[in-house]
Amino acid sequence: MTERPSSRWVSIKGNIGVMLLSSGLWNIAGAMTFPFYSLYVLELGGRHADIGLISALGAVTRIVPTLFGGYLADALGRKKILYSMSFLLAANELLLAFAPHHRWLYLIVVVQALAGGLRDPSFRSIIADSTNPDNRALSMSLFQVVPPLFGLLSPYAMGRFMDSRGIVVAMRYAYTFSFLMATVASFLRYRYIEETLTEGKGVVKDPRTAVREVLRGFRETFRALPSQLWLFLSIDFIFTFAWALTEPYFVTYAMEEAMLTGAQWGLVTMGATLIRTTVKPPAALVSDKYGRIKFILVCMFLWPAGFLLFAKSGGFQALLIARLLIAFAGSLGDPAWEALFVDYQPKEHRGRFSAIASVSWSLIWGAGNVVGGLIYQDISKRMIFDLSAGLLIIGAVLALIKIREPEHRET
Repeated sequence: MTERPSSRWVSIKGNIGVMLLSSGLWNIAGAMTFPFYSLYVLELGGRHADIGLISALGAVTRIVPTLFGGYLADALGRKKILYSMSFLLAANELLLAFAPHHRWLYLIVVVQALAGGLRDPSFRSIIADSTNPDNRALSMSLFQVVPPLFGLLSPYAMGRFMDSRGIVVAMRYAYTFSFLMATVASFLRYRYIEETLTEGKGVVKDPRTAVREVLRGFRETFRALPSQLWLFLSIDFIFTFAWALTEPYFVTYAMEEAMLTGAQWGLVTMGATLIRTTVKPPAALVSDKYGRIKFILVCMFLWPAGFLLFAKSGGFQALLIARLLIAFAGSLGDPAWEALFVDYQPKEHRGRFSAIASVSWSLIWGAGNVVGGLIYQDISKRMIFDLSAGLLIIGAVLALIKIREPEHRET
């Protein structure tokens, strides 16, 4: 029997609400640990290059589970994979809390990559399924704005705690707290999420047949999706690599070169969150009405200026301005960026496309982290920001020339 529109709308609102709440709870603790993770690696005995190598190991490990995660999301449905892998990722926070040495982080990131790789296609697909073309950018912006709001004060509180108790002690407490919050979030997903794919074709039980089925499904996806989507994804890869060169090293550059305290870096992170909260929703609303590309292009051309300014910053105020400019640019473009990807994708291929994109992003991100770490450690700490700015300019020019609005937005 066909589902009534009113009941379908209630279900969609319910899923969106549960995902926002569970992600927000997870982020209360995540915003304590993520901004300072690179410092944790260094304090446990690692080098700057180890930060990139740990990330690269996670990227390589994610490949197979992400591909199978995309297949399972389209074959079995989204919900089971989402909540089961969320519980496993929650448990992984305890491993991070009690890591005795940086070498343990290599093992921990493998567990994290296996669970995250299986979960992420379902995570992305259940959100995409719960939107419609007319409010898609706004819905995407909610996931980029609301969960970080839960952790708005977390970076500053964590920075103060680190300044008084030390990085390692503070991070161990924070990861333990993260385990508790992530467990609650996982339970909410288990209890309240409603499945969005009711006509999955099931999983083939014979392993060899299953592998052939997975490969056949991905071939179908490659043929079914439009060339503009693959072109936009290729340009996106340039931006992914540019960001990967620098992202783990913003905090180390700020504290080693600009001599910020933990509390000051927490304030910088909090300021960036406030910018995103203020700018993203109205930018998303206008993007849904007037198109995606213009907002994406403004973002692309503003980012290089922010990166160059950050590299030249010699103190707290200049660095804060640079980081806020980067956040402002991303707030203008991110909702439209995410929505444009979904606009191009038929619903039945979203899990597999998400897997393809996630594997590619992971590999590029890992490679960028390694290259960035080696340059930062052995050549020049500033060079990675200059190199990233150059790549961002190239990507922006290509997008200006090549990318066009889709004639039809997929539902």
